[in-house]
Amino acid sequence: MHFKLWKEWFQFNATHFSQINWEGPDELTVKEKQLITSSLQQFQKGEHSEGKHLYQYAKSTGDLSYVDAIKLFIKEEQTHALVLGQYLDKQSILKINHHWVDNVFRFLRKLAGIKVSIRVLLTAEIISMVYYAALHNATQSNILRLICNQICSDEIKHIHFQCYAIKQFSAQQRSIIKKAIYWLQYILLKGTVVIVWWHHGAVMKKGGLSFRNFNSQCSQLYNQCAEMIIGKIQIPPAVEESTIRA
Repeated sequence: MHFKLWKEWFQFNATHFSQINWEGPDELTVKEKQLITSSLQQFQKGEHSEGKHLYQYAKSTGDLSYVDAIKLFIKEEQTHALVLGQYLDKQSILKINHHWVDNVFRFLRKLAGIKVSIRVLLTAEIISMVYYAALHNATQSNILRLICNQICSDEIKHIHFQCYAIKQFSAQQRSIIKKAIYWLQYILLKGTVVIVWWHHGAVMKKGGLSFRNFNSQCSQLYNQCAEMIIGKIQIPPAVEESTIRA
C-alpha cells in the first residue's frame, strides 16, 4: 500500500530532538510552572504507550512496510513522552502513572481492529496539535517552546500518516458506512474537546485560545482530515525522496 516512504520518513526523523540544549537557560517562572504542571503531567502520560495492540493490528494487515512504519511511529510517540519526562525532571515535577482520560483512549483503541484504533489516534493527534501550539505560547521557557514546536511538527506528519492509512484501509467501504464513521468520530472529537478543555483550559487560555477557538481549530483540522481521507484534497507525501536521500 505504498507505506515505504512513511517508514523512511520516521527513520529520517529519528534525531528530531537533537537540537535541544538541556543545559541552556530556561525562563520558566514560578507562576508558569504552577499553571502547566498538572496539564503537562497528563499529556506526558498520554504520549507514553507501548503500542502492543496497535502493532498487533498492523501485523494483521500483512503489509510489512506498514508494520515497520507503525513500529517507528510508536517509537516516535514514546520519544515525545521521554522528552517531556526529561523536561518534567528538569523542573522537578513528578511524573504520573495513571490518568482516567488516557485510560479511556487506551480502552477505545482496543475495542476493534486497525481502523478504529487509528481513528482514535487521529482524534488524539488533532487535539494535541492545537494544545501544544497553545502550550508553546503559554510560557517563556525556551526549552519547552522548542519541545512544543517539534512535537507539533511531528504531529502534523502523524495526522497525514493516519489519514493515508485510513484512506487505504477504507477504500472498499460503502459510502453510507463512511458517513456513519465520519459522524461517530466527529462525536468522539467533540466529547474529547470538552474534556480536554476542562482539564487544560487554563493553559490554553494563557496561550491565547478561548474554548471557541480551541473547538474551532480542532473542527477545522478534523474536516481537513476527512477531506484527505475521501480524496477531496491530496494528502501531503511523507517527504520528497530527495530530502530523505540528502
